Formats: sequence, structure tokens, C-alpha cells
Amino acid sequence: MTIDPLFVLEMIGTAVFAISGALAASRAKMDIFGFSVLALMPAVGGGTMRDIVLGRFPVFWIENNSYVAVAVLAAVGVYFFADRPGFRLTLLTWMDAAGLALFAVLGTEIALNAGVTVFIAIMMGVTTAVIGGMIRDIICNEIPLVLSGEVYATAAFVASIAYILALRAGTPDTVSLGIGVIAGFAVRAVGIIFHLKFPRVGHDNQA
Repeated sequence: MTIDPLFVLEMIGTAVFAISGALAASRAKMDIFGFSVLALMPAVGGGTMRDIVLGRFPVFWIENNSYVAVAVLAAVGVYFFADRPGFRLTLLTWMDAAGLALFAVLGTEIALNAGVTVFIAIMMGVTTAVIGGMIRDIICNEIPLVLSGEVYATAAFVASIAYILALRAGTPDTVSLGIGVIAGFAVRAVGIIFHLKFPRVGHDNQA
């Protein structure tokens, strides 16, 4: 049986983003249904928007239920094992960073395979990476990370662009995927470690 590297990465990305959603549910003290909902939002939300925009029907998780199954299993696992507040926040931050980089590259790859231009492929990569997390944060009554000045969407852009540049340089697709993921994760990691934020109008410069 041949293993599709792209599908494996999709499953990893789905699990990682689902864990980030479940950890957010844990911080909000939700029940197991809330865990499942919050896990599904980042796991399939961005990809659903991407597929709708690209006209890919049925959307990926309806065509293949493995994505939903992985997300729900991740939610159940976090529900029973994540009970330390500080640990939850730290793990949420890094799981989200990993999911962001993975989904940005995967979204770009899927869009390119759909025959769109490079610009649209990058937009679809960023959409895949950030929309689900936005929905997760809104449900938790928090300002989405992508709108709060964090180095977030920028990391998704870097991941998508690095992947495309690697492809254009003749790098094999699987290696290009890895380059994009590493580049995006590195940018997000720098933002997290050094607490980098973009200035916000009327906030940082208030008298």
C-alpha cells in the first residue's frame, strides 16, 4: 500500500490544530461536547472555507471522514489528560504555531493543484491556516490571535511563500513542504519567544 505524504501531513496538521482547539476548550472549562466543537473549528474550519472558495465539493472532511475522526479523538484525549492551566496555555501556543505552519503550506499545495495563480494559492494557504483559529478564539470570547497584533498571519504568509519558492527552485515537493513548514514555524516561534507584536492604532501610543 502506497502512503501519500500529503495525506499524512494533513492528518498531522488536523491533529495538531484539533489539540489547540481542545486546549482552548479546557481553558474555558467546557464539557466534552465543547471540546469536540472547539477541536473541529481549527481542524476543518480554514480548509472548509478554502474548498468553498475554490469550488471543491464536497469539501474535504465530508469526502473523507478521517479528518473529523482525528479531530474528535484529539478532543477526547485532551479532555481526559489536560488538567494543568499553565501547561495548557503553553501547549496551546505551540500546537497552534505548528498547526498554522502545516496548514498554510498544505492549503497552498491544494490550491496550486486546483490550478489557481500563485497569488491566490498563497491567499488560500493563509486562509486555511488562520480562519479556523479565528472561529475558535471567537467562540471562546477572545480576540483572535490573527487580529491582536501577534506575528501570526505573517508566519502563514512566510510558510506559503517559502514553499512556492522552494518548488520554483526545483526542490522535490515533499522537501518543499518541509521547508515551508519550518520557515513558517520559525517565524511564529520567534514572535512567541520574543513577544513580538505589531503596533496597534490608538492602543500602544495612547496618552
